[in-house]
Amino acid sequence: MFQINNISKNYGKKQILNNISLEASAGDAIGILGINGSGKSTLLTCIASYFANDTSVNTGYVPQENPLFDELKPVDNIKMWTKLSKKQIMDKLNNPPLLDMGIIDFLDTPVKKMSGGMKKRLSLATVLINEPTLLLLDEPFAALDLPAKQDILSYMASFRANQGTIIIASHDEDVFNFCNKVYLLKNKELIDTDELHSKGISYADILRS
Repeated sequence: MFQINNISKNYGKKQILNNISLEASAGDAIGILGINGSGKSTLLTCIASYFANDTSVNTGYVPQENPLFDELKPVDNIKMWTKLSKKQIMDKLNNPPLLDMGIIDFLDTPVKKMSGGMKKRLSLATVLINEPTLLLLDEPFAALDLPAKQDILSYMASFRANQGTIIIASHDEDVFNFCNKVYLLKNKELIDTDELHSKGISYADILRS
């Protein structure tokens, strides 16, 4: 189980998060719903920092903006985020579970010539190469077409099936339907949406509330 206790965050005099606590078990997918500017990205960054010195939790964080170098090809991009050798990276890319990401299909393509789906898969690979147990995803479906979304969802399902835990910040209904727990981040605090959603209230309407 992962447990986060009493996270607060200020930018100058402005408070963004107030005393947030959260727990998750292996195999959980937790969604964080919130309007723009509510602090979702800040929360994910704080969670990554929270576990930074915890050797029992291997955390991987994929921000909304792909952390890639435009001139580099996939293996060289991945090499920027791991201590593994290029040979070790290739071994992992050619075997499950990273084989399922399909990176080997565009090994000779520099980032600047990749589609949005390719970039997102490569961004995930830069994190997954280090075999995290906790995966933090910020708007993983932003600017992706339906096939690319389905590919990422499929991999996320595989990650959960192997007892990985995911925390996802998003506006996308497909993300929340994938999650087994969803919270609304509002007024600097997390609100459990289970009761509202069980009454048939959509996540879009919960966001508007």
